[in-house]
Amino acid sequence: MDLKMLGGVLVSLLLISAIKYGLSNKKKHSDNIKQGLALVTHIQKIISSCQQHRGISNAILQGDKSLKIQLISIQSQLDQLIAEGNSLGLNVFPQWQSFVGHWPKLKMHSLNRDLSSQNLLRQHNIMVYGHLSLLDELMNHHQLTWIMLGSSIHMSQLCIDTLKVVETIAQSRGIGAGICSKGECLGIDRISLGFLRISIITPTDELLAELAQVQDTLLLSQLTSSSRLIREGVDNLIDTIENKVLIDGPIDIDATKFFKMATQPIDALVTVYQNLVAHALRNA
Repeated sequence: MDLKMLGGVLVSLLLISAIKYGLSNKKKHSDNIKQGLALVTHIQKIISSCQQHRGISNAILQGDKSLKIQLISIQSQLDQLIAEGNSLGLNVFPQWQSFVGHWPKLKMHSLNRDLSSQNLLRQHNIMVYGHLSLLDELMNHHQLTWIMLGSSIHMSQLCIDTLKVVETIAQSRGIGAGICSKGECLGIDRISLGFLRISIITPTDELLAELAQVQDTLLLSQLTSSSRLIREGVDNLIDTIENKVLIDGPIDIDATKFFKMATQPIDALVTVYQNLVAHALRNA
Protein backbone atom coordinates (compact mmCIF):
# COMPACT_ATOMS: atom_id res chain seq x y z
CA MET A 1 0.00 0.00 0.00
CA ASP A 2 1.54 3.36 -1.01
CA LEU A 3 1.61 6.39 1.25
CA LYS A 4 -1.22 8.15 -0.58
CA MET A 5 -3.57 5.17 -0.15
CA LEU A 6 -2.48 4.75 3.47
CA GLY A 7 -3.22 8.39 4.12
CA GLY A 8 -6.69 7.97 2.62
CA VAL A 9 -7.39 4.96 4.83
CA LEU A 10 -6.27 6.85 7.93
CA VAL A 11 -8.46 9.83 7.05
CA SER A 12 -11.45 7.50 6.57
CA LEU A 13 -10.82 5.82 9.92
CA LEU A 14 -10.52 9.17 11.66
CA LEU A 15 -13.73 10.35 10.03
CA ILE A 16 -15.59 7.19 11.10
CA SER A 17 -14.26 7.59 14.65
CA ALA A 18 -15.35 11.24 14.73
CA ILE A 19 -18.85 10.33 13.55
CA LYS A 20 -19.15 7.56 16.14
CA TYR A 21 -17.91 9.90 18.87
CA GLY A 22 -20.38 12.57 17.81
CA LEU A 23 -23.28 10.13 17.75
CA SER A 24 -22.28 8.75 21.15
CA ASN A 25 -22.14 12.25 22.65
CA LYS A 26 -25.47 13.14 21.07
CA LYS A 27 -27.08 10.04 22.59
CA LYS A 28 -25.59 10.81 26.01
CA HIS A 29 -26.91 14.38 25.79
CA SER A 30 -30.35 13.13 24.75
CA ASP A 31 -30.44 10.55 27.55
CA ASN A 32 -29.40 13.20 30.07
CA ILE A 33 -32.25 15.48 28.94
CA LYS A 34 -34.79 12.65 29.05
CA GLN A 35 -33.71 11.68 32.55
CA GLY A 36 -34.00 15.31 33.64
CA LEU A 37 -37.50 15.61 32.17
CA ALA A 38 -38.57 12.47 34.04
CA LEU A 39 -37.27 13.94 37.31
CA VAL A 40 -38.89 17.37 36.90
CA THR A 41 -42.16 15.62 36.05
CA HIS A 42 -41.89 13.67 39.31
CA ILE A 43 -41.12 16.81 41.31
CA GLN A 44 -44.20 18.52 39.90
CA LYS A 45 -46.33 15.59 41.12
CA ILE A 46 -44.76 15.93 44.57
CA ILE A 47 -45.46 19.67 44.63
CA SER A 48 -49.07 19.14 43.58
CA SER A 49 -49.61 16.54 46.31
CA CYS A 50 -48.01 18.77 48.97
CA GLN A 51 -50.28 21.63 47.92
CA GLN A 52 -53.38 19.46 48.12
CA HIS A 53 -52.29 18.15 51.51
CA ARG A 54 -51.88 21.73 52.76
CA GLY A 55 -55.41 22.77 51.83
CA ILE A 56 -57.13 19.60 53.04
CA SER A 57 -55.23 19.44 56.35
CA ASN A 58 -55.94 23.11 57.08
CA ALA A 59 -59.65 22.69 56.33
CA ILE A 60 -59.76 19.74 58.74
CA LEU A 61 -57.84 21.69 61.39
CA GLN A 62 -60.36 24.54 61.10
CA GLY A 63 -63.32 22.18 61.61
CA ASP A 64 -64.23 20.21 58.46
CA LYS A 65 -63.57 16.65 59.68
CA SER A 66 -65.40 15.15 56.67
CA LEU A 67 -62.18 15.51 54.65
CA LYS A 68 -60.15 13.07 56.76
CA ILE A 69 -60.48 10.22 54.23
CA GLN A 70 -59.10 12.52 51.52
CA LEU A 71 -56.25 13.49 53.82
CA ILE A 72 -55.23 9.87 54.40
CA SER A 73 -55.46 9.20 50.66
CA ILE A 74 -53.17 12.10 49.73
CA GLN A 75 -50.72 11.07 52.45
CA SER A 76 -50.52 7.58 50.98
CA GLN A 77 -49.97 9.13 47.56
CA LEU A 78 -47.10 11.22 48.89
CA ASP A 79 -45.52 8.19 50.57
CA GLN A 80 -45.59 6.38 47.23
CA LEU A 81 -44.11 9.35 45.38
CA ILE A 82 -41.30 9.54 47.94
CA ALA A 83 -40.48 5.86 47.44
CA GLU A 84 -40.42 6.39 43.66
CA GLY A 85 -38.27 9.50 44.05
CA ASN A 86 -35.70 7.56 46.07
CA SER A 87 -35.54 4.91 43.36
CA LEU A 88 -35.01 7.66 40.75
CA GLY A 89 -31.93 8.86 42.63
CA LEU A 90 -33.34 12.07 44.11
CA ASN A 91 -31.95 11.18 47.54
CA VAL A 92 -28.54 12.60 46.53
CA PHE A 93 -29.97 16.14 46.64
CA PRO A 94 -30.05 18.03 49.98
CA GLN A 95 -33.52 19.48 49.30
CA TRP A 96 -34.92 15.98 48.85
CA GLN A 97 -33.20 14.70 51.99
CA SER A 98 -34.69 17.59 53.97
CA PHE A 99 -38.17 16.85 52.61
CA VAL A 100 -37.97 13.11 53.29
CA GLY A 101 -36.82 13.79 56.85
CA HIS A 102 -39.53 16.38 57.54
CA TRP A 103 -42.53 14.77 55.86
CA PRO A 104 -43.28 11.98 58.42
CA LYS A 105 -43.44 14.57 61.22
CA LEU A 106 -45.77 16.88 59.30
CA LYS A 107 -47.89 13.90 58.29
CA MET A 108 -48.50 12.99 61.95
CA HIS A 109 -49.07 16.61 63.01
CA SER A 110 -51.73 16.90 60.30
CA LEU A 111 -53.49 13.74 61.49
CA ASN A 112 -53.26 14.75 65.17
CA ARG A 113 -54.32 18.35 64.47
CA ASP A 114 -51.80 19.60 67.04
CA LEU A 115 -50.34 22.56 65.10
CA SER A 116 -51.74 26.06 64.74
CA SER A 117 -53.14 26.88 61.32
CA GLN A 118 -50.32 29.38 60.65
CA ASN A 119 -47.62 26.84 61.59
CA LEU A 120 -49.26 24.11 59.51
CA LEU A 121 -49.42 26.36 56.45
CA ARG A 122 -45.87 27.65 56.97
CA GLN A 123 -44.39 24.15 57.12
CA HIS A 124 -46.15 23.20 53.88
CA ASN A 125 -44.93 26.39 52.24
CA ILE A 126 -41.33 25.57 53.19
CA MET A 127 -41.71 22.09 51.66
CA VAL A 128 -42.99 23.47 48.37
CA TYR A 129 -40.28 26.14 48.16
CA GLY A 130 -37.70 23.41 48.76
CA HIS A 131 -39.07 21.46 45.81
CA LEU A 132 -39.01 24.56 43.59
CA SER A 133 -35.35 25.00 44.53
CA LEU A 134 -34.69 21.35 43.68
CA LEU A 135 -36.53 21.76 40.39
CA ASP A 136 -34.25 24.65 39.44
CA GLU A 137 -31.17 22.58 40.33
CA LEU A 138 -32.40 19.63 38.25
CA MET A 139 -33.03 21.91 35.28
CA ASN A 140 -29.42 23.06 35.40
CA HIS A 141 -27.93 19.65 36.16
CA HIS A 142 -29.65 18.01 33.18
CA GLN A 143 -29.03 20.91 30.77
CA LEU A 144 -32.73 21.71 30.36
CA THR A 145 -31.91 25.41 30.57
CA TRP A 146 -30.65 25.25 26.96
CA ILE A 147 -34.07 24.33 25.54
CA MET A 148 -35.59 27.35 23.81
CA LEU A 149 -39.22 27.96 22.80
CA GLY A 150 -38.56 31.24 21.04
CA SER A 151 -35.82 33.82 20.62
CA SER A 152 -35.83 34.67 24.33
CA ILE A 153 -38.13 32.06 25.92
CA HIS A 154 -36.38 29.37 27.97
CA MET A 155 -38.47 26.26 28.59
CA SER A 156 -36.97 25.76 32.05
CA GLN A 157 -37.80 29.29 33.24
CA LEU A 158 -41.30 29.06 31.81
CA CYS A 159 -41.86 25.83 33.74
CA ILE A 160 -40.67 27.41 36.98
CA ASP A 161 -42.73 30.57 36.41
CA THR A 162 -45.79 28.38 35.83
CA LEU A 163 -45.31 26.48 39.09
CA LYS A 164 -44.71 29.73 41.01
CA VAL A 165 -48.12 30.98 39.90
CA VAL A 166 -49.57 27.60 40.85
CA GLU A 167 -48.07 27.95 44.33
CA THR A 168 -49.53 31.42 44.91
CA ILE A 169 -52.99 30.18 43.95
CA ALA A 170 -52.51 27.00 45.98
CA GLN A 171 -51.58 29.04 49.06
CA SER A 172 -54.79 31.03 48.67
CA ARG A 173 -56.65 27.72 48.28
CA GLY A 174 -55.15 26.42 51.52
CA ILE A 175 -55.98 29.52 53.54
CA GLY A 176 -59.37 30.01 51.88
CA ALA A 177 -60.42 26.41 52.50
CA GLY A 178 -59.62 26.86 56.19
CA ILE A 179 -61.59 30.11 56.36
CA CYS A 180 -64.61 28.53 54.67
CA SER A 181 -64.38 25.55 57.00
CA LYS A 182 -64.42 27.88 60.02
CA GLY A 183 -67.22 29.96 58.49
CA GLU A 184 -65.72 33.39 59.16
CA CYS A 185 -62.80 35.47 57.90
CA LEU A 186 -60.83 37.07 60.72
CA GLY A 187 -57.36 38.10 61.86
CA ILE A 188 -54.23 36.79 60.18
CA ASP A 189 -56.23 34.63 57.76
CA ARG A 190 -57.98 37.72 56.42
CA ILE A 191 -54.69 39.60 56.01
CA SER A 192 -52.94 36.65 54.36
CA LEU A 193 -55.74 35.90 51.90
CA GLY A 194 -56.08 39.58 51.02
CA PHE A 195 -52.36 39.75 50.25
CA LEU A 196 -52.44 36.54 48.18
CA ARG A 197 -55.44 37.80 46.20
CA ILE A 198 -53.34 40.75 45.06
CA SER A 199 -50.27 38.55 44.53
CA ILE A 200 -52.11 36.26 42.09
CA ILE A 201 -53.10 38.89 39.54
CA THR A 202 -49.83 40.38 38.18
CA PRO A 203 -47.80 37.10 38.00
CA THR A 204 -50.71 35.45 36.17
CA ASP A 205 -50.86 38.29 33.63
CA GLU A 206 -47.09 38.11 33.13
CA LEU A 207 -47.16 34.33 32.68
CA LEU A 208 -49.96 34.47 30.09
CA ALA A 209 -47.96 37.09 28.18
CA GLU A 210 -44.92 34.78 28.26
CA LEU A 211 -46.94 31.82 27.00
CA ALA A 212 -48.23 33.88 24.08
CA GLN A 213 -44.63 34.41 22.87
CA VAL A 214 -43.90 30.70 22.33
CA GLN A 215 -43.06 30.20 18.65
CA ASP A 216 -43.76 26.49 18.14
CA THR A 217 -47.15 26.26 16.37
CA LEU A 218 -48.44 23.04 17.95
CA LEU A 219 -47.29 23.96 21.44
CA LEU A 220 -48.67 27.49 21.14
CA SER A 221 -52.09 26.07 20.20
CA GLN A 222 -52.07 23.91 23.34
CA LEU A 223 -50.93 26.78 25.53
CA THR A 224 -53.53 29.17 24.11
CA SER A 225 -56.30 26.74 25.03
CA SER A 226 -54.96 26.38 28.58
CA SER A 227 -54.45 30.14 28.88
CA ARG A 228 -58.18 30.74 28.38
CA LEU A 229 -58.97 28.30 31.18
CA ILE A 230 -56.38 29.92 33.43
CA ARG A 231 -57.82 33.37 32.84
CA GLU A 232 -61.41 32.22 33.47
CA GLY A 233 -60.41 30.24 36.58
CA VAL A 234 -58.33 33.03 38.11
CA ASP A 235 -61.00 35.67 37.45
CA ASN A 236 -63.63 33.45 39.06
CA LEU A 237 -61.41 32.74 42.06
CA ILE A 238 -60.56 36.42 42.61
CA ASP A 239 -64.23 37.37 42.39
CA THR A 240 -65.17 34.65 44.89
CA ILE A 241 -62.43 35.68 47.34
CA GLU A 242 -63.45 39.34 47.16
CA ASN A 243 -67.21 38.89 47.35
CA LYS A 244 -67.77 35.64 49.25
CA VAL A 245 -64.76 35.07 51.51
CA LEU A 246 -63.17 38.43 52.44
CA ILE A 247 -66.43 39.60 53.98
CA ASP A 248 -67.77 40.55 57.37
CA GLY A 249 -70.11 38.04 58.93
CA PRO A 250 -70.84 34.39 58.16
CA ILE A 251 -69.41 32.76 55.01
CA ASP A 252 -71.86 30.57 53.09
CA ILE A 253 -69.40 28.80 50.73
CA ASP A 254 -68.09 25.52 52.13
CA ALA A 255 -64.47 24.40 52.14
CA THR A 256 -64.92 21.66 49.51
CA LYS A 257 -66.57 24.01 47.03
CA PHE A 258 -63.89 26.67 47.50
CA PHE A 259 -61.14 24.07 47.17
CA LYS A 260 -62.57 22.79 43.89
CA MET A 261 -62.99 26.31 42.51
CA ALA A 262 -59.38 27.22 43.30
CA THR A 263 -58.22 23.93 41.79
CA GLN A 264 -59.63 24.78 38.34
CA PRO A 265 -56.94 27.35 37.35
CA ILE A 266 -54.31 25.17 39.07
CA ASP A 267 -55.26 22.22 36.86
CA ALA A 268 -54.99 24.41 33.74
CA LEU A 269 -51.55 25.64 34.86
CA VAL A 270 -50.39 22.07 35.50
CA THR A 271 -51.52 21.20 31.96
CA VAL A 272 -49.28 24.01 30.69
CA TYR A 273 -46.34 22.54 32.62
CA GLN A 274 -47.05 19.06 31.26
CA ASN A 275 -47.29 20.36 27.68
CA LEU A 276 -43.95 22.16 28.04
CA VAL A 277 -42.24 19.00 29.31
CA ALA A 278 -43.90 16.83 26.63
CA HIS A 279 -42.70 19.24 23.93
CA ALA A 280 -39.14 19.05 25.26
CA LEU A 281 -39.35 15.26 25.36
CA ARG A 282 -40.54 15.09 21.74
CA ASN A 283 -37.52 17.13 20.68
CA ALA A 284 -34.95 15.45 22.93
